[in-house]
Amino acid sequence: MIFRKFLNFLKPYKMRTDPIIFVIGCTGTGKSDLGVAIAKKYGGEVISVDSMQFYKGLDIATNKITEEESEGIQHHMMSFLNPSESSSYNVHSFREVTLDLIKKIRARSKIPVIVGGTTYYAESVLYENNLIETNTSDDVDSKSRTSSESSSEDTEEGISNQELWDELKKIDEKSALLLHPNNRYRVQRALQIFRETGIRKSELVEKQKSDETVDLGGRLRFDNSLVIFMDATPEVLEERLDGRVDKMIKLGLKNELIEFYNEHAEYINHSKYGVMQCIGLKEFVPWLNLDPSERDTLNGDKLFKQGCDDVKLHTRQYARRQRRWYRSRLLKRSDGDRKMASTKMLDTSDKYRIISDGMDIVDQWMNGIDLFEDISTDTNPILKGSDANILLNCEICNISMTGKDNWQKHIDGKKHKHHAKQKKLAETRT
Repeated sequence: MIFRKFLNFLKPYKMRTDPIIFVIGCTGTGKSDLGVAIAKKYGGEVISVDSMQFYKGLDIATNKITEEESEGIQHHMMSFLNPSESSSYNVHSFREVTLDLIKKIRARSKIPVIVGGTTYYAESVLYENNLIETNTSDDVDSKSRTSSESSSEDTEEGISNQELWDELKKIDEKSALLLHPNNRYRVQRALQIFRETGIRKSELVEKQKSDETVDLGGRLRFDNSLVIFMDATPEVLEERLDGRVDKMIKLGLKNELIEFYNEHAEYINHSKYGVMQCIGLKEFVPWLNLDPSERDTLNGDKLFKQGCDDVKLHTRQYARRQRRWYRSRLLKRSDGDRKMASTKMLDTSDKYRIISDGMDIVDQWMNGIDLFEDISTDTNPILKGSDANILLNCEICNISMTGKDNWQKHIDGKKHKHHAKQKKLAETRT
């Protein structure tokens, strides 16, 4: 086995034509390090696809790669947004800028290496026709908003989430039933699509899928695409993520947050600013809002510790969402006869093998071997889009949720069974 690898190493590479490599996956799995290793060996430049790292500042809180760690490799799409600007920057803006960057990188005879964990943004680059276009979605200027976008949000500012969802249901019931009422951004987006195009979002989605062999719209944008999805066992990953928060504190997280707050205090308590979506900032707002003299008191220490615990929790939840995306949005595209990206999951549970195992995947692919995950033996069936996104209501517990898998977990849970039992007892008494 070792001898065969040695022979493969000696064999000259048959470089693929215009290759592009995506290193995506769960947070805390070593994506940045592998991206640098790939770029160093094959002559590449890294494009970050981590929406939390788009904003200037918060280098520790968002775990940005340092100059030393980048080892001289050019990195793009990091620290370019002003945190004080409202959240007009979106996936359409990212896609347009990134596609232009890819052209420029290739013009320099370099390979684009897309690295990060914001999978929705990565998907917009990987596939064509994957997004619904509107007049405002084409605006790539992150520092300004169109009048229609601004006026729409201003008009809806005093409207509750439920009222917005009810309005969408009247216009486009199919789309509404795939969205939770509290998912305000997605509800507003579906309304915006109808107002600007005169066509329901559900109709546009059906049109996108009409000539495809799977239930997701979009065709592979670049023929020679490799997707490495990085993951680890839940136990290992959770321990690693918790340790990363402790490391951030040692690196000076407190001082960084205070400096950031002092510069942007008037914006920090408004959710309309995109930076407030960053894990590592929003959790510490109660502590930051204290008078500076109170931050080092017992109450201040308690609030800071609560912020750290919330960061750990939210990061673990984020990793689970990234994992679900891989299964529901990427692997299920393996159905059908279309040209697919080479796709491989990399288990990073053993941190000492991350680079070597990752480079083995890249070397095989660069040598002309197409790689695909075998999902035929998967014990957890991959849900089709309608099943994964359908909105379901539990009248017994008075809550709503999206996805049949979440529904099944809910009705199998102790809380639902307890409420169902209480309801049954109440009915027998009447």
